[in-house]
Amino acid sequence: MSKDININFFKPVGDFMKKDVAMKKKLIIVWFVAVYGFLFLLKLVADPNDTVELTLSTGEVITQVSGMSFLTETQFMGFPFHYWYSSQFLIALFIALCFIYCKFIDKLESEYDK
Repeated sequence: MSKDININFFKPVGDFMKKDVAMKKKLIIVWFVAVYGFLFLLKLVADPNDTVELTLSTGEVITQVSGMSFLTETQFMGFPFHYWYSSQFLIALFIALCFIYCKFIDKLESEYDK
């Protein structure tokens, strides 16, 4: 005889699932802010007067903001800061968030294993 189990991320049942889902939500918010907050910051601090003209194959000339700012000009570990942040820091942050979640879930399982 099989028993149906209903697991819903948005309506967790029990203290274990509620704490687990709450931690997952916090980690997702940290990740979202780290990725999209930095992109928003890059756009926000870009110099609007620094423009570049591009000529299309049709001959049309387009002027756009270059996006240069102190974040793109600052060097960190030999790379522009915005590149280092996106290519290395965010990967390290993801690994750290995974480690934090693993430690949290180990503690939670030992707490509710009794």
